[in-house]
Amino acid sequence: MPENAVLGCNLSKNLSFSQDEELYIATSDTKIKMKNDYAPFVDKILTDISYVPNKVLDLGCGPGYITRRINEVLPNCFALGVDKSATMINHANKVLRRRLEDDCAFQSGIEINGAMHAKLKDKAAYLSYCDFRIKYIIADSANLPFGNFSFDLIILKGTFKCLDDKLNSLKEIYRVLSYGGEVFIYEFRKDIPEDEFNLLTKDMKPQKVNLLKRKLNCSLDIPEYKKYLFEAGLAGCSEIKTDGLDLKIRISKNC
Repeated sequence: MPENAVLGCNLSKNLSFSQDEELYIATSDTKIKMKNDYAPFVDKILTDISYVPNKVLDLGCGPGYITRRINEVLPNCFALGVDKSATMINHANKVLRRRLEDDCAFQSGIEINGAMHAKLKDKAAYLSYCDFRIKYIIADSANLPFGNFSFDLIILKGTFKCLDDKLNSLKEIYRVLSYGGEVFIYEFRKDIPEDEFNLLTKDMKPQKVNLLKRKLNCSLDIPEYKKYLFEAGLAGCSEIKTDGLDLKIRISKNC
């Protein structure tokens, strides 16, 4: 969009995503958002890949909703949420702990790697088991504390534009991606033509349209994404697609 068609951006340039983190948590981590936004988002990714991932990294996980959804639909998968913000990770862990403590699965048995095991005797044993399936940690995307080939699916939703060191973050993401694995980077499409933007938003409330304009202004344009991918040595392993307001980068480790 033309520069005069968008508003300024107040997003911080790190994984915290917002300068007012508590407000972001309050407005984003809700049951309605999970049902209408995050759950369909994760389900769409899982239908786009031809394999069932064993280890998933949600980079820039924020309050942890995507990580939780992965854990729900892939119970035998290890889902790890990573964020630079202690506020976000503390919230994610608090919600996770509350959800697990309310879960009665430990009373009726758990399926592990396709086999039904005897029910775990107490809540502590159940929580210990779940620690091997879902976890949240604080980490820097440009210096990930994982070995090579650690994850077969890596997701960044609205995260890449906020990274302090985009180039080294891309290199780190590719380093920890396993062979045959894929990375999905989702952002808003900054260079969407103004007439297309107006058509897509004509039935939205003005407040939501203005919010979308701010998000678009915070995003990178396609040449910038291509530049980072080229400098990271990933131009031949990646593709960029646009769909309406959305932009998707898909990186495969098959080359």
